[in-house]
Amino acid sequence: MTFKILSLDGGGIRGVISVRIIQEIEQQIQKLKGQSLNEYFDLISGTSTGALTTAALAVGMNTNQIMNIYKHETQEIFPYRSRLCPERLPLIAKCGISAPKFSNEGLINVIKRYLIKNNIPIKMKDVVKPYILMVAYNMSTEEPTFFVNKDCQDSLWYSDIPLWEICVCSASAPTYFPPYELKDKGESYAYVDGGVAANNPTLAAVSHAIKLGYKLEEISVISIGTGKNTKTYKFTEIVDWGLADWAIPLFSVILNAQGKTDNLLSEQILGFYNTSIYLRLQFNLNKISNSFDDARPENIRKLIEAAESFLDYDKVNYIKINNQPNHISVKSAIAKFITNY
Repeated sequence: MTFKILSLDGGGIRGVISVRIIQEIEQQIQKLKGQSLNEYFDLISGTSTGALTTAALAVGMNTNQIMNIYKHETQEIFPYRSRLCPERLPLIAKCGISAPKFSNEGLINVIKRYLIKNNIPIKMKDVVKPYILMVAYNMSTEEPTFFVNKDCQDSLWYSDIPLWEICVCSASAPTYFPPYELKDKGESYAYVDGGVAANNPTLAAVSHAIKLGYKLEEISVISIGTGKNTKTYKFTEIVDWGLADWAIPLFSVILNAQGKTDNLLSEQILGFYNTSIYLRLQFNLNKISNSFDDARPENIRKLIEAAESFLDYDKVNYIKINNQPNHISVKSAIAKFITNY
């Protein structure tokens, strides 16, 4: 029996791309299997904005509800565009000129709105099905943390931590938000965005499935990106870059590098078995803004339209036959995956 994983990349506001693609997957699961998305997938993993979507799905929200959050509430998370705007002055007064672009108040408020029920926070241990995994990076120990709701052990040290706090840990992107202090059992840890460790959490999810007792050849994955940054750099452009020049693009470079590395390794590892499928759904943003924090309605609309164009017109590599790519339409690939598994 195939262990099915849905893996969701980080990418800030560009997570709306993933949600639009998941809407198509959800519709096809209902049509072809008569199941909900949570019933169909055995494990959902996410990093940063992907962790927020993972948590929302895990507590029973459908993709239309999640889409409405991106459309109508992300401006509370990303309330302005410029680091020089007057609204940022209180943050600069508090943290200095090198303060992050945003406070995390809006991020926390939006997440709490959906992960606290009747004034009681939903905890990791409250999520029974599916398995979930969310990635964050612990600056206090300089190690990634894979927050999961089920392990091969009976007890997890973070099982009592509210789900909303884990989401904030995973989404606290350096330069955009301050680190998040996670307190548990008398200890204090400083967490930043999981994209520092694994912006594409596929390998983390596959590793966790193996830890749960599944064989690699039993695992198949749908991995969804948030659009590829097409910006490239010539040697002459960056040869003289110093600390100030690297400060802003560095986090984006790290996320791109992490995502592409995980994608390549996942394809190679899962591609070794004919019974495993690694379906990567990702496309170039081209002329669309690759900003992580542009929550203006017109930009969100463009990102959704780009995702819809990808679903309608693009082709993806579904399987390899004699080492030759087999390219089929995105919607056909999704339907084939769901039908076969």
